[in-house]
Amino acid sequence: TLTLEEVLLKAKGAQKDKVKEACTSAGVAQWGTPITLDSTIKVDLILVGSSCVDLNGCRLGKGEGFAELEYGVLKEMGAITDATLVVTTVHDCQVFEKLDTINPALMLEHDVPVDIIVTPTRVIRTNTLLPKPPGILWHKLSPQKLSQIRVLQELKARLEQKLGTPLPTGPDETLPPLADRKRAVA
Repeated sequence: TLTLEEVLLKAKGAQKDKVKEACTSAGVAQWGTPITLDSTIKVDLILVGSSCVDLNGCRLGKGEGFAELEYGVLKEMGAITDATLVVTTVHDCQVFEKLDTINPALMLEHDVPVDIIVTPTRVIRTNTLLPKPPGILWHKLSPQKLSQIRVLQELKARLEQKLGTPLPTGPDETLPPLADRKRAVA
C-alpha cells in the first residue's frame, strides 16, 4: 500500500512540499486523478463527518445524506466491502459515552455506522455490530437529489440497462439551499 505522498510523487510528479496542498479541494483538482464508475480501485478506509457519535458506532451526520451516497457509490463500484473501515473525527464533547445514547433502532437503513472514532485525545474502536448499507437505496433517493448528482444518474441508468427494468425512485423532497445548486456546464 502506497502512502498519499508516494502516490502523489509517483503519479503526478508532485514535489514532497506539495502534499498538504494536494489534500485541499484546489489541490485535488490539480494533483488528483479523476475516477469513473469503471475505475478499478480499492478503498481501505472511509472518513465520514459526524455531528455526534456513540460508542456503539451510531452516528448522526449533518442530515443531507451525502456521506451515505458516497458510501453507496463506492459499494456499487466494488471499491469497498462491509469490512472497509469507516472512521469519523470529532471533538471529545461530540462522543456520547453512555451506550445507546443514540438509539440504534433510529439508525435508518442508509445510515453508515462508524468502526473508529478519532478525537483530539483518543482513538475509539466501536466494535459496531450495526449493518452497513448494501449500496445506493434507490427507493430512498429523491428525484430532486438524483437530478443534482451526475454520477448517480449514470449509475442508475447502467443498472437499469443491466437489469432490464426501472429502479425505484424515492419520495419528492425539498432540498436545502446549499444542496439545490445549479450544475456547472462543462
